[in-house]
Amino acid sequence: MEHERIRWCAIGDSFTYLNDHPDETDFRVRKGYLTRIQEKLPFLMLRNLGINGSTFADWTRVPIPEADLYTVLLGTNDWHQGFPLGSPGDFRGRKKGTILGHMGIVMDHIRASAPGAVMLVGNPVERADFVYLLDAENNAAGSYAPVKGLWLSEVASAILEACREEDVPTVDCHGRSGFTQDRLVRFKRVVRDGQIADLPYPDYAGIPFRPGKDPYPYPPEAVDLTYDGLHPSEEGCEILADLFAEEIRKILR
Repeated sequence: MEHERIRWCAIGDSFTYLNDHPDETDFRVRKGYLTRIQEKLPFLMLRNLGINGSTFADWTRVPIPEADLYTVLLGTNDWHQGFPLGSPGDFRGRKKGTILGHMGIVMDHIRASAPGAVMLVGNPVERADFVYLLDAENNAAGSYAPVKGLWLSEVASAILEACREEDVPTVDCHGRSGFTQDRLVRFKRVVRDGQIADLPYPDYAGIPFRPGKDPYPYPPEAVDLTYDGLHPSEEGCEILADLFAEEIRKILR
């Protein structure tokens, strides 16, 4: 199968969307994880369907074109927006209003569009305090604290478990990528007691960011696996690409 041209649709949120919009990273990332996968596996014909800020719930309403391979990388926005995780029963019953139920509906939509296609599902990585480079009003706290009692790590684990139940191949981005709180950024530039300070994790946790008053917290020298506390840097994209390419090789063998 590796000698054939494989139609590949990438479903995802901003991690996926930004692959084709480097200007929205202020060109801190010039080559996204999808492009890097395609370079490693040149028989893939990529169609990037990524929608900025999207959740599994959003994708229950998005038309899915026909393809041979689908990769799915979602979940971080569901968690941030406070969707309940749901139970294994909610996944099996495709219960709306839950992360797992919505994921099941999306999987059914993919199967309906291309019954013979291969599906590969990733899970969300940890996130630091996010501040958008081009609009400081767009910011969010990191995953070092739960949202409505739910940890992002719980979402990541549940996605893998649900996929195993239906024998859907997975990429454990959360567990294997190294996107841990101490590697997301080298430091966060904060204002504390009226003074600017560059603090590593966990020292910056809980210090509020004030748009229009505080300096942008992630200058280029703060970049590690993310460039803005959330989205993968060049190094982060390469790690994700390696993980996905490894699994794609296995399932298309």
